[in-house]
Amino acid sequence: MTSQAYTLSQIVSQLGGEWKGEDIAITAVRPLDQAQAEHISFLANPKYKAEVHDSQAGAVIVSPKAADEFVGRNLIVAADPYLYFAKVARLFSPIVKAQGGVHPTAVVEASAKVPASCEIGANAYIGANAVLGEGCRILANAVVQHDCTLGDEVVLHPNAVIYYGCTLGNRVEIHSGAVIGADGFGLAFAGDSWFKIPQTGAVTLGDDVEIGSNTNIDRGAMSDTTVGNGTKIDNQVQIGHNCKIGAHTV
Repeated sequence: MTSQAYTLSQIVSQLGGEWKGEDIAITAVRPLDQAQAEHISFLANPKYKAEVHDSQAGAVIVSPKAADEFVGRNLIVAADPYLYFAKVARLFSPIVKAQGGVHPTAVVEASAKVPASCEIGANAYIGANAVLGEGCRILANAVVQHDCTLGDEVVLHPNAVIYYGCTLGNRVEIHSGAVIGADGFGLAFAGDSWFKIPQTGAVTLGDDVEIGSNTNIDRGAMSDTTVGNGTKIDNQVQIGHNCKIGAHTV
């Protein structure tokens, strides 16, 4: 979290919208019932407008339709208060950029291509012939197996695992404990036992995909399991082998 403060006019100059009232300084976003004079909150659902009147928030993000109900309050007026709130929250919690360098306990195979702008954390592993884009963050104990390709600014949180041959687009974020590219559950019955079908596909994740903690995406049997650009998958989800998930799915 940043300790930087922004005035309402500075917020509007970066994010658009219109501010009304005093040009006060804001240090954080808070819910209406917890906000104090240095905080900004928002009203997305009109049924909570009574909470705006009761709130101690220094400023509130509201829709144009609701703005006239709060004369005398410091406001930012935006077409979508919830989305605007999310963008304000990002101002106070900026994306962490890679601090280039390889931790002494990390293992990077000689044939791997890791730009100097990448951050490789303690005990992380980068396999043979893996290719990383610029500004990747491979954090403690994360694993990128052989022949993987990662785009720019990929983040693997601690203990995330990318199996061999998988492809991740730009700005992909994989949370702790997630496994990308484990074998799909492919079996053929041999009369008295099960014969495992080799899973020769991989997993391809598009740009701006985010995968929650302890989620598993299985590699395809012959072609890749794919996840489209901008898709967000929550914690503890399994995506079975050969699935094709489109863009911007949640």
